[in-house]
Amino acid sequence: MDGMRASRVRPRATEPGRLPWIAVVAAVLAWFGLWYLTPGLLSNGVGSLLATGDATSVLIETVLALAVALVLALVHRRYNRELFSRSWSLWTYALPIAFGVALPFHYSLSLPLALYMFWMTVSVFWQDYLTFGLLQKYLAERLPTWMVLLGSAVIFWAGHALLLPDMFGPMELLPSLAMLALGLVLASLRVWLETLHLILALHLTFYFIFA
Repeated sequence: MDGMRASRVRPRATEPGRLPWIAVVAAVLAWFGLWYLTPGLLSNGVGSLLATGDATSVLIETVLALAVALVLALVHRRYNRELFSRSWSLWTYALPIAFGVALPFHYSLSLPLALYMFWMTVSVFWQDYLTFGLLQKYLAERLPTWMVLLGSAVIFWAGHALLLPDMFGPMELLPSLAMLALGLVLASLRVWLETLHLILALHLTFYFIFA
């Protein structure tokens, strides 16, 4: 009896399957560090340190992001089972495939078409997997759903505002609010659907339509 009473008042250790707070904080800090590697995000990014041409710079950053994303995927298999589980939303990948086929007929950017498609495909996966996949899952280990949604949206906005202040900083009110709203919508979709399929498909479709 005394043992049962003592067990009730004894502080509980971290529950199995739940990360300690320090791990969640580390994940948020790691997100900001990794966000800097988003391919093509910055004119003075990693690629510019190794090459002078835009195409080569983008290619270097895209390959680097792909390599890091694959490593992250390998060490997060428990999360991946939910993020990429079989779902009706797999059919939505038909959208970027269709618009990718149509892309050569309206493409007007200076980068080679094949490079642009490779860049956007990796960049979309990188951004969404990093933010609405891994970061959101880490936050969900310790926070209620509403705080996960708000935290994911704010961090997503902060990544853009810090690295692209002229476009999404607090002084650029409408674009800044739009980015925050987009983060909230995408985070909500991830919670609702549990997978990343629809988010990835819609995000990539956007880039293929407006290239």
